[in-house]
Amino acid sequence: MDPRWNPHTIRLASPESNFRLTPEERARIREGFDVDALERLLAAVEEDVRLFILRAFQPPATGELEPGEFMSPPTRMGDPALQPLLDEVWATAWERFAPELLDSDEMNYPGKELAKERRDARHRDK
Repeated sequence: MDPRWNPHTIRLASPESNFRLTPEERARIREGFDVDALERLLAAVEEDVRLFILRAFQPPATGELEPGEFMSPPTRMGDPALQPLLDEVWATAWERFAPELLDSDEMNYPGKELAKERRDARHRDK
């Protein structure tokens, strides 16, 4: 067992290599989030929390929320080793929907720094 592994986390000691989202699950992920990164995040957590995390990245079922209510997908993971995986899931949403906010101090959702790094790398490569 990895001596850095914390028994009080939902993180597996090593990601489940054969875990895959079904095509139907992939198709239902909210627009803008990185589905492949979400799959990697889910493979890294215990099976009994996967559905909870997955559903948070899918649109709510009809009647699940009150009118006008919005439910944000997870923004923080309790285990620092899982946070970079969550950042990857969110980074594409920043790149697609809010690139103008990358240099702002507003809206510090996950993936912002990663999206900024990716943008800066693209500019350097030009």
